[in-house]
Amino acid sequence: MPKKFTMLAVILLCSANIGAAELTGTLKRVADNGELRIGFVPDAPPMSFVDGEGNPTGYSISLCKTVASAIKAATGLEQMRISYTPYLLPEERLAAIEDGRIDLECGASTVTLSRRERVDFSLMTYITGGAVVSKTKSPVASISDLDGKKIAVIQGTTTHTTLEEFAEVNDADITLHVIGSHDRGMELLEQSKVDGYATDRAMIVGQVLRSVDAASYAITSDVFSFEPYGLMMKRGDTDFRLVVDRALASLYRTARIRRIFHNWFGRHGEPLSPVVEAVYQLQAVAE
Repeated sequence: MPKKFTMLAVILLCSANIGAAELTGTLKRVADNGELRIGFVPDAPPMSFVDGEGNPTGYSISLCKTVASAIKAATGLEQMRISYTPYLLPEERLAAIEDGRIDLECGASTVTLSRRERVDFSLMTYITGGAVVSKTKSPVASISDLDGKKIAVIQGTTTHTTLEEFAEVNDADITLHVIGSHDRGMELLEQSKVDGYATDRAMIVGQVLRSVDAASYAITSDVFSFEPYGLMMKRGDTDFRLVVDRALASLYRTARIRRIFHNWFGRHGEPLSPVVEAVYQLQAVAE
């Protein structure tokens, strides 16, 4: 082989090796194993839930499918498996990311500074607020009506913490019934064992819409917290986070994000609020 061709072959081989070496952390693990592992909340419609055929679906799952395509391209895989693992409580999801059992959490996790001590978050995917759902026959019309009420709330959520702080600051006599899932909260409300169930408004909308008699439920007219959502991933894995953020920013620059919103919220009568619209516009980061 002529010397110049031998040198070219060496350069190409080194370039290939350098390209392969550039994959680190989660991207390398996905490339080596051919699998992206996603965690999700199985009972939090319309953000994430299990459909009638047993498949994970929802607004956050739709976003993560776009992210998965970007991860597949970044790793150079021709085929990539996606596995889904359900987790109900926030602590379970945080621990699964920390322990490396999942690569990405695609549910309804609120970004907080204390959580960022343990995991990283993507660009924001949605903004909602804490609210209370009650029965129309005995409604909790406003947050100011919580005094003297028994309210179900999921353990370890930002809603749980915020309601405790709300009761203390406002000297309100609120009895919190701590539970482990959205389904349990709606069950207790239906059985009149609590006066209301508190969670993020986005989840309340989903729970009410999939109920048999949506008209029998009332949602507070105001909210008691600010809940910005993001996708959770391992802390400090900047290359992986860049791929995730790039995929989301690219999606936010197109009309497709509004079609996704319409599929999970708009067609059920939930309008695209100015705040959520701002999330899309302000995070449509250019390349």
